[in-house]
Amino acid sequence: MQDRMQSDSRLLGLVYGAVFGSLFPLFFFAARSFARRERAHEIADQVANAFMTLRPKYLEAILGNTSRVLGLRPTHPDVERTAREMVRQHARAWVDFFFYGQRPAEDALAQFASIDGLEHMDAAMAEGKGVILLTAHAGNYELGGLLLKARNLKVHAVYKPDRFEAVERLRERLRAQGGVVGLPVDGVGFSTLPLVKLLREGRLIGMQGDRDFSLNGVPMPFFGREVPFPRGPWELAAMTGAPIVTSFFYTDEARRFHAHFGAPLHILGGRGERMAAIEAGMRSYVADLETLIRRHPSQWYCFYPFWDDPAREPAPQGEGKTTPAGPLSTVIGV
Repeated sequence: MQDRMQSDSRLLGLVYGAVFGSLFPLFFFAARSFARRERAHEIADQVANAFMTLRPKYLEAILGNTSRVLGLRPTHPDVERTAREMVRQHARAWVDFFFYGQRPAEDALAQFASIDGLEHMDAAMAEGKGVILLTAHAGNYELGGLLLKARNLKVHAVYKPDRFEAVERLRERLRAQGGVVGLPVDGVGFSTLPLVKLLREGRLIGMQGDRDFSLNGVPMPFFGREVPFPRGPWELAAMTGAPIVTSFFYTDEARRFHAHFGAPLHILGGRGERMAAIEAGMRSYVADLETLIRRHPSQWYCFYPFWDDPAREPAPQGEGKTTPAGPLSTVIGV
């Protein structure tokens, strides 16, 4: 998502790289030493608030998104309160990932107040065609790997690398400790063959379905206005016969974790019926995501204008917009 909002300034990019290259390792090592994660949350809040003050264009984008989610004007006090809370929730999600990623899995599992629908995951895995676990940039999805590892399930997560290498190195390190195998993609000419192979081996693939990085998604109604969502996970399901299981993770006011797994969704039918099945599955996923966000509006993390994506603006005359090659380049939902 940083790609949408990053500055063209090379100097500013170097400054950001130095800041994040220092902050994230600092949080990583601090999270190991803190006896209570609440202290780390307090520091993360201060850093997040400072960043929003220094980079108001991000806050402006968040205010616009929050305004649509809440159905209130951007200047309404509840919009700003929720928008700023979202920034804090995002920072705290990183802290929790750092905190529990360096501790025994039992510590994280003890913080789950509810886990609903694991029988759906078991039923989907029992089909023997692999499973596509579809989530979103909401709550703390990174902790899902620890939950599934406790059930002897290894997740192969498709992701778009962060533009800050220090951030990505730490995330990969913690994912590996949580039993998650990262599958980085850059969105240009990405081959789906590794994913097809993993599914045919009965493996579990984790993907995110709320970011249309390929710019050829399917428009879906979302909070009263259509916006494209990536169809790649659904195309992959149609190609392989693997069921899709939606999963959402969120936290409550006591900072306890909650997990929900939906019933398996299958993309069936002949060639002419495939697109209808894909759209039906996508509508179900998007409706569930909207329900989750309505309940927890500060736990959906989007730092660019989601309904007016700057990446979709017409290219200047004489400059064509580059789109990823490959029929399933939309698998990048990160």
